[in-house]
Amino acid sequence: MTGRPGPDGAFPVLVLGVGTIGSGWGAWFSHRGLPVCLVDPGREPAAMQDAVAAKLGQLRQSDIPGAEAAGDVTVAKSLRALPEGVGFVQENATESLDAKQALLRELEASLPPGTVIASSTTSLKATDIQAGCRHPERVLVGHPFNPPHLLPLVEVVAGHQTDDAAVDWAMDFYRAVGKFPVRVRKEVTGHVANRLTSALFREAVHLLTEGVATAAELDDVLTHGPGLRWALQGPWLTYHLGGGSGGIAAYLEHLGDTHPARWADLGEPELNDNVRRMIVDQVLAAYGDRPVQVWAGERDRQLEVLLTLMRHGEGDA
Repeated sequence: MTGRPGPDGAFPVLVLGVGTIGSGWGAWFSHRGLPVCLVDPGREPAAMQDAVAAKLGQLRQSDIPGAEAAGDVTVAKSLRALPEGVGFVQENATESLDAKQALLRELEASLPPGTVIASSTTSLKATDIQAGCRHPERVLVGHPFNPPHLLPLVEVVAGHQTDDAAVDWAMDFYRAVGKFPVRVRKEVTGHVANRLTSALFREAVHLLTEGVATAAELDDVLTHGPGLRWALQGPWLTYHLGGGSGGIAAYLEHLGDTHPARWADLGEPELNDNVRRMIVDQVLAAYGDRPVQVWAGERDRQLEVLLTLMRHGEGDA
């Protein structure tokens, strides 16, 4: 399970599917000095190049560590026209099991058996994606968190037929290109990060529909409270520190019993047409004064600052 380095020691990476996620991956791999080949039959080559170039330009102007020179970004017209020596595939096709399976069957004809294929799927399982592949042992999930050119997390999940060597190789590869891979130990729908965020979203929908708070107020509660802390620590460290000198044991002894009452009262809202309209109305009331692209740009700039602060903090530790 190894890529084949080119003359400069870097092998080409194939980014298959170049929408929001794929363009972010392409920019990141290029920023780290890897040659990148883009393939997406549903998009114009110029549009793909422009999407990657915009995010790459953002990275090159930031202080986010990268290679001295960015890797070349090219576009292949089809999977039959890939550059020689592709050493890794990051697949970002539409979230459709049938589409991904068909794409991988076509892709396998153009790759040697040892080239690892990672899917950016949000919720699908590697076991299902690799079904029907001639070499399912090299197929796995490599799920980033959006925006993938900025956020370091990658969830790596093996399918039932995935070789341990492929998982180890993928973990090493993601670390080498500056990502923070986490191996998910068991396949579940949505992996880990999206399950946690979905649990929060479900309760946010419940609180909204019950009139407890508006969409804007719910966002304010998170960004001015728990969200600040969550940028630094997850739930277990949070509650460990909440116990004071006694740590998590003291927290559970003194406040643990408060959680079941809250769990029992959490909502199970329906996402029916009325609720969808309510969500859209409230979100547009809160954020509709500016285009989505403007909000996304502001988010990205703030993430750059936050990532810089975190890196400096880790360096001081």
